[in-house]
Amino acid sequence: MSTLAYHLEELEIARTVGHPNHVLPNFPLTIDSVLDIGCGAGQTLVACNFTDDTFVCGLDQDTEALSLGRQLTRGIHFLCGQGERLPFENASFAGVFSRVALPYMHIPTALREMARITKPGGHIWLLLHPFSMTFQSVGSAFLSGNLKRIAYQCYILANSLLFHLTGQMIRYPLARKRCESFQTATGITRALQGLGFENIKVEKGRFFVVTAVKAR
Repeated sequence: MSTLAYHLEELEIARTVGHPNHVLPNFPLTIDSVLDIGCGAGQTLVACNFTDDTFVCGLDQDTEALSLGRQLTRGIHFLCGQGERLPFENASFAGVFSRVALPYMHIPTALREMARITKPGGHIWLLLHPFSMTFQSVGSAFLSGNLKRIAYQCYILANSLLFHLTGQMIRYPLARKRCESFQTATGITRALQGLGFENIKVEKGRFFVVTAVKAR
């Protein structure tokens, strides 16, 4: 599937309430500023239908996806950047969310950046990877017999356990730019509490969603 086709399909899913993969942040539509970290072509932001009074911003590393996003809408400010190094001033946004992008980042660093740019009383919304997803990937890797896949999946398991127990992470030793993990409710809750978030709620069903409010 081409990049264009993928993002257009994701946009359709985001707009279709009854689709099994449909899930959107539960921010009020009248929120004054919102940032999507790992926005792709801005599919989630488009589907949220924020009011014209909301400053809507999307950040991603994929320049091709951002270019497509600029063609889809003029109501979103798109920036190229990394979740671990956000190009914004402190307390810039009332709402910050990340839809399955955080699991591919160095989470302790990315969460510190989220905390830094979130206004006191502001909201965050995170869609994460549960253990079940990694368990399936590990099984598939071993069945394939591909040693590189097996090594990487073992790294994900170890990295996830490290974050769960200590709140720390390591980058993949064979490719230092890569960092990946699954998350646990205990690990992510402890990390958010340590950064000054409160009212932390974890929902585990079809989706693994975490919401929290930055303490005033």
